[in-house]
Order: sequence, then C-alpha cells, then structure tokens
Amino acid sequence: VGDSLNKIAGNKPESRFVDRRKKEELGQDGFMKLLAHQLKNQDPLKPMDQKDFSANLAQFSQLEQLTAMNKKMDGLNANAIDDKRVQGASFLGKKVVTNGTSIDYSGDGKDAKIPFFMDKPAKVAIINILDNKNQLIARIEKENLSSGMQDVQWDGIGFDGQIAAKETYHFEVIGFDQNNEKFLGKTKSEGTVLGVHFEDGETILDLQGGKRVFLKDVQSFSVPDGLLESKKNPILQKQA
Repeated sequence: VGDSLNKIAGNKPESRFVDRRKKEELGQDGFMKLLAHQLKNQDPLKPMDQKDFSANLAQFSQLEQLTAMNKKMDGLNANAIDDKRVQGASFLGKKVVTNGTSIDYSGDGKDAKIPFFMDKPAKVAIINILDNKNQLIARIEKENLSSGMQDVQWDGIGFDGQIAAKETYHFEVIGFDQNNEKFLGKTKSEGTVLGVHFEDGETILDLQGGKRVFLKDVQSFSVPDGLLESKKNPILQKQA
C-alpha cells in the first residue's frame, strides 16, 4: 500500500508515506527483544526446541558479525575519502579533455546536479536529459541564464511523473539569446586544472575560464604546452 501511495504521489524518499525498506529492517536490538519475548511467552509444558534455540543464537551471532563488518567498512570509506583528496591534488596544473558530461543517477529520488557552460546569456535555455538509448526522458526549462558556468538541479522525475531508474544519463543544452537565435551550451570541456573540490562524493575539477567538470568524465590528461616549452628553454625555466 505504501509503495502504491508513494508511486501515485511521486514522492521522494524524504517525503514518503511509508518506506518499506525501513519497515523490513531488523536491527540487533529488535532481534534481542523478539528473542526475549519468545522465551518469556513460551509454554512451560512445551519449551522451545533446543535446535530452534541454537539456530536463533547462531542468527544473532551472524548479526553481530555483520554489524562489526559494517563498522569496519565505514572506517575504510572514511580513509577512501582522504585518499581521494590526495589524489585530486595530483591533477592541479594538468590539461584535461572531456567528451561530455554524464549523470550517474542512483534512482533514489534525490536531486542531481547538471553543470554546463554558456558562451553568452540565454533568454531561454532547454536542458534535455537522455538515457543510454538516446531517448528523451526529461526536460528542464530555465529563463534568463547568464553567460559562464551554470549548475541546474534535476529532481530525478521523468515525463511520466515517476522517479527515473538507476542509470547513467547524458544531456544536451539548447539556448536562445535575446534575438531568439539558437545556440548550444557546452557540455564538453578542455582546459588546465586550477582547483579541485568535492561535492556529494564526486571529485570536481575547476578549469581555467570558470568551467567545472567531473573527474569521471575526463578522457585524457596532459602537460600544458607552455610548461613543456619552459622545460626545453633554460632561460624561461630560470625566469619561472
């Protein structure tokens, strides 16, 4: 019933009537309460079978092991974040080329960020979101966007009013200037990395000219031409 209500209303996880996954979860405390209640209310003339009791204890032991394993995994994830930050610093000063911008949507109903670059202001901008079969599944319209880097939020809802499935999507940006002339926003980027930051688990590279790209979309890295020339010319190297 809860899933049907959520589907009809198009609710996201944070506003669901009933979250079936939470209702089906049984934690360590809940398991102990259930076991204690079972022992308390058993028939003295027909006590719990020893095999069943052993099986319940074995399940409890497995639950404890899984809980400990989850804690260790959380610790590893924390270390992975630190490793990712150190790795991100190595991209500073490198020239990168991307083949476009993708959206790894998890299908959890959370908003997804769509970054793109506008060469000039747009009176109206249309962002088309397409699946891996190049089928249009959603569209966002924005008005009066300035030139430069833009970040638009997609709520994860498709044309059918439902939350989009877990998939890697891509998008295209079509703009119309003050004279209603059509131009395309840039989802492909090339430039030198000037900064690195992290948002929602993603590594984002800040490029020269104000562009921002996801590390996952980078197709190649190279040393800027100017840096190669300075290494060849001792005078330039000394001045640097």
